[in-house]
Amino acid sequence: MTTVTVRQSGGAEIVSIPKAIGKALGLHVGSELDLSIVDNRIVLNPVVKKTSLEELLAGSPRENFRITDEDRDWIDAKPVGKES
Repeated sequence: MTTVTVRQSGGAEIVSIPKAIGKALGLHVGSELDLSIVDNRIVLNPVVKKTSLEELLAGSPRENFRITDEDRDWIDAKPVGKES
């Protein structure tokens, strides 16, 4: 078990998450945590966001979306079996 101390920062009371614990949980600066109280205990759970396809593609360079000659061959190919 690790002990942390509640500190003052501006108008908030804060605690720091030790680096080893953050690393074990895959946390980094900017990670979001759900905070709740369960049986008089503070419980923090990492927020797992589902990323949409649109969000994933938004960061891709536009040139990656162009249709290549190989893509065109595949698109224009005739069925060879019962895949129609």
